[in-house]
Amino acid sequence: MWPRAGGKQPRRSVAFVSEIIATTLLLVFSHQAYGQSISQPGVESQPNFGWREVWTGVDAAHDQWLFYSGMTVAPVSRDIYSDGWRVRVGGGYGQYSYDGFAPRPACGDATKNDACTEDDRKAQRYKVNRTYAEVLVGYYLRLGALTAKAFAGASMSNERHMVSDPGDHDDGTDYGVKGALEFWLNLSDDTWTSLDLSYATARNESSSRWRAGWRIKPQISIGPELRYDKNVETGEGEWNGRAGAFVRYEWTGGEVSLAGGLSGRVDRWDAVDVSPYGTLNVLFQF
Repeated sequence: MWPRAGGKQPRRSVAFVSEIIATTLLLVFSHQAYGQSISQPGVESQPNFGWREVWTGVDAAHDQWLFYSGMTVAPVSRDIYSDGWRVRVGGGYGQYSYDGFAPRPACGDATKNDACTEDDRKAQRYKVNRTYAEVLVGYYLRLGALTAKAFAGASMSNERHMVSDPGDHDDGTDYGVKGALEFWLNLSDDTWTSLDLSYATARNESSSRWRAGWRIKPQISIGPELRYDKNVETGEGEWNGRAGAFVRYEWTGGEVSLAGGLSGRVDRWDAVDVSPYGTLNVLFQF
């Protein structure tokens, strides 16, 4: 939440996510006593601001969907808006599909001089299940109207085809490191802009999202958004892009954000497979 203006081993993947959740809950409940011990007499507390925030959401477009959730805690800060260290855990599960080709039963054995030709192949719809999880440590810093967050840590990504694709050998679980930078700038009492950047070595995933918001009311912001995504499955010279708009409602202790627009795979010359997308995100801070 931002300040106001002014695969191959699916069971192993599930166990990995479960360990993350258990560790987070331990941090949450153990902080109760610690947070009281660092409070100082004569220093006014801020009961409206907690030191934890949780979020969940869904992202859907043509031939793909993703459900995700996560939590950030400020283990040594007075609240979630104070400068200091942060611990973030998150994960998600989704599915995407694509059109490809599969050899007909009568061909495909090159050792018997029976390799498939273009005419011997048939259209095939492939669906892929995806699971990911991450554990990140970072720092939150406010510099006047600018708020900056930097995170780094470990990530896991698992993918598995429901129907095996002979031309795709990327199924399985990959582990790696991830880094993220997040910026929020209050341009005035009624306008703001944000930029989120991330990169994970697991499946070579990079992502960025830009938003510009205008407060039509103190709690309601609207504006445009742009997004860029690329990973190991993206072809040479291609990237996935989005252009849309969002509406964001916030209150003390939470926010709801709804966005939608057009998404597509873009190559050097044109855009293909353009389709609508939608996202819904809910965050609670306590």
